Amino acid sequence: MLRVDYEKIEIKGTETHILAEFTMLARNLRKLLAKDQSTDYADAKIARAIELSKKTSDEIDEEILKSINELRKMLAKVCSEEKSKKENDDKEPSTGDSDFDNFLKGLFCGGAK
Repeated sequence: MLRVDYEKIEIKGTETHILAEFTMLARNLRKLLAKDQSTDYADAKIARAIELSKKTSDEIDEEILKSINELRKMLAKVCSEEKSKKENDDKEPSTGDSDFDNFLKGLFCGGAK
């Protein structure tokens, strides 16, 4: 028998019985994960969970910090791209010839925006 309630875990029974329950749990978890994604996605998530189960709490904390840092980098990149895009959008259009630009500004009462 496998029973999990948050961090309380109870395992009773023979090895065969416990492994049979674990197999049924894994099969149903795979179906659930693959329902909205793909079986490859489900397999990868289950493999990752098994990989993490072999690590210590400190190693898992380190993995979490790595993930947080990766997310921070991704957010910084997106923010930087958005800021750059906004700065470019705020610039007046130009032909590359300042005299012609000034002519157009005069012709169109300050330029087209």
